[in-house]
Amino acid sequence: MDDLERTLERDSPVHDSVGWENVPPPLGAVLSVRFDMGVVGRLARLAGATGRTPSGLIRDWTLERLAALERTENSHLRRIREGPESYRADGPYEELRARYRPPEVRLLLVGESRPAGGAFFYRADSRLFFAVREAFGRALGPVPAGEAFLTFFQRHGAWLYDMAASPVNRRRGRPRTAAVAARVGDLTRVLEDSPAAQVVAIKRDLEAPVRRAMDMARAPVDRLVVLPFPLYQWREVFVSGLAAVVIDMVSGRNKAPQPVRRNRETGSSARARKGARDE
Repeated sequence: MDDLERTLERDSPVHDSVGWENVPPPLGAVLSVRFDMGVVGRLARLAGATGRTPSGLIRDWTLERLAALERTENSHLRRIREGPESYRADGPYEELRARYRPPEVRLLLVGESRPAGGAFFYRADSRLFFAVREAFGRALGPVPAGEAFLTFFQRHGAWLYDMAASPVNRRRGRPRTAAVAARVGDLTRVLEDSPAAQVVAIKRDLEAPVRRAMDMARAPVDRLVVLPFPLYQWREVFVSGLAAVVIDMVSGRNKAPQPVRRNRETGSSARARKGARDE
């Protein structure tokens, strides 16, 4: 056993004088995973940025992924690594999205596209779903889980619209940009139908096309908030920022909260914008 293995064994939550795999009864079951020190350092930095422990971070990632897998059918799992061309904009995804559209949209979240891997916000199994639910819980107190939250989300006048008609997160460059730009007119019509909506663009790169649509719809630009996609260290920025928007919406204030609004200051919002560029 080398020094690294000794260090990992000593620091393991299930290690005792008897041996590595002797799990104390109160823990029930513990999975121990070994990483090299470089990975451990990166996990520690990400965990610190999101207010979690490294083990909590890994647990959250694992539980979110398992929840996504448990909600998909076996036939869907066989396609989980396929590219964007496997999905159709006029398929069940958009039918499901339309089903949860509220009569009056008060909070419009604008995403880039649904993930190519098959998870979907309106199936209650995507990374974005879990982050949005956490934000609503932080703003409003206990909220329902799973599909029940989608009804709760709709009842509060909230809706998610994706700019691209099909997944683009595995594309780069002009094809990705063009897929978003192609739906600016569609977003304009959504905004025209929702003149009082607070708009949240979920990714820095979406700010320009969303602003174009808002200009075309003559929507007040001070109702636009730009947040990073809730990935890694930017998850907390997204959750806290969206929670502030929800609190303002519920209290009747339409002005976007200053800490997360379009800005050029230094600090967490600036870091979020930089991180969203690389998502």
